[in-house]
Amino acid sequence: MSKTNEYGGFMKVRIIVTIIIFIITAKLSGQDTLKNSIVYPTGISVLYGSGSYSQKDEYISKEKYSGSLPLFSLIWARDHQQYLYKLHMSYRNSSKIKNYNVSADITHVTINQGFLYPLKKKTLLNRDLLLWIGPTTDLFFFFNKPDIAVSGFDYAQSFALLLSTSVSKEAILKLKPDLQLESSLKITILSLGMRMVDSEEDDSSPVKLLTLFSGLNSSFDLGVRYFLSRKISLKLAYRSEIVRISAWEPLLSASDSITIGLTCKL
Repeated sequence: MSKTNEYGGFMKVRIIVTIIIFIITAKLSGQDTLKNSIVYPTGISVLYGSGSYSQKDEYISKEKYSGSLPLFSLIWARDHQQYLYKLHMSYRNSSKIKNYNVSADITHVTINQGFLYPLKKKTLLNRDLLLWIGPTTDLFFFFNKPDIAVSGFDYAQSFALLLSTSVSKEAILKLKPDLQLESSLKITILSLGMRMVDSEEDDSSPVKLLTLFSGLNSSFDLGVRYFLSRKISLKLAYRSEIVRISAWEPLLSASDSITIGLTCKL
């Protein structure tokens, strides 16, 4: 019971910190638009990441499973002068997420697309700071198949699905002509959620409308980008992802990864 409270408290702290970061960066926003988005990494990006992952899926067990969940992403971004369009697809899978000797096959699939609108140009440490903010729609799918013995026609697996409206914010701080600091933050606001339920023990609907507090899917990214040329750049970053669904038997997952990406401007 103490482990459950400890993990729940840890997740609450992470959620609060993410929201505070979003509020602080929002205060930097101005009302005038910025039309110069040359430094924004438009084009096609491929990304790989690896790091720590932990989850507690109480439909399966109240115990925490942890391990490494690799990240593969494909990103398309295009500048439309008055706004930026961005499509982001990612896939994560591992069969080595464990709780002691019990392992689980975990899959995350995320597809989000949205629009980013430029805000007023700022300066930070005497350097140009560029900001974008805009709406995003997200599709998130989670699947958990633990490797545990079952009897008869029973089976052990769990899934969750979120179709969400989110707010995204991105910032770029120009350090040198070929080097810049980049940050992004995305928080879901309203979601249509779907969750596997045990019809014999729970009469809850498998589909519900969720708010930020009952169905959160959030990500934060901070890294540096180096331009090899005007059309090709590399990015090294830290990425954090949090999923918290509490409208049914709780699902909590969190990851911290180091990612490396390559962008080619077409």
